[in-house]
Amino acid sequence: MDEFDVIDIQPELRLIVNALAKAIGLDTRSYLTGSNMDTNNAIILLRGDFINTNLRDMVVAINDNLELKHFKRFVWTGSLLIDRKHNITITISARPTLNRIKGVKGRKNPHYLQSMCHVLNGDLKAECKQMTLADMEGVDFDPPFADEVYGADFDSIIDAAAISQDEGYRHCVIAYETERLEIKSLSLLILDADLDVVKDISLMDLLQPDFSTLTAEVAAVEEAPQKRDAHSLVKVRKDIKSKNSNEPDKKPEISTKREEVGKQA
Repeated sequence: MDEFDVIDIQPELRLIVNALAKAIGLDTRSYLTGSNMDTNNAIILLRGDFINTNLRDMVVAINDNLELKHFKRFVWTGSLLIDRKHNITITISARPTLNRIKGVKGRKNPHYLQSMCHVLNGDLKAECKQMTLADMEGVDFDPPFADEVYGADFDSIIDAAAISQDEGYRHCVIAYETERLEIKSLSLLILDADLDVVKDISLMDLLQPDFSTLTAEVAAVEEAPQKRDAHSLVKVRKDIKSKNSNEPDKKPEISTKREEVGKQA
């Protein structure tokens, strides 16, 4: 995949980015506003559900080039997009999650991303490779899984999507980082079989301003308006007597603080 290919799929990427931004921002914020939970530990998993739902409603429903494919991993359901026009598959991942995949040792089964990249991007090689013990001279290690294992896992993920391993598809990952329900980094990654980065293309230019954050701030101000304290505007002179005193009634002398300051000057 080269730069021309990325430009060619920009309409699809824009839809995906908008769906992702809504899941992280507006959808999550709406859930937290309406939730009466004491804690919100489920929000991490809910974000994935919001993303998948938005891919269905905001991407696949609009763009005929894209299909949404679900796959099971134990009790978790994953989703990937298939673009048959441009021969690519796309998954979405948070960067911290992506960074942890390679660090897990002793897997009994490959991670789905390892299988997808091993089969579809196996001929690619990142320029900067992470050094491992297998790269040391005189040390020979077998890869974590055999090619047949990756191939069988790939077929189980694709299932009835009817994509064969030799059709020339590439797999891409949209990786994001968030801070306070906003996207802080967003890239289209092309990874090799070791999940090292072959190409990292920023998608931040495709992000649209999230005006819902402004609405939320305005609503918060309207719910708790600041009241002006009358005591800060006027001052009653200390020499005023109450009506119960024996002195003749006098009109209360009230002056603004600004006038008092002027007299003192």
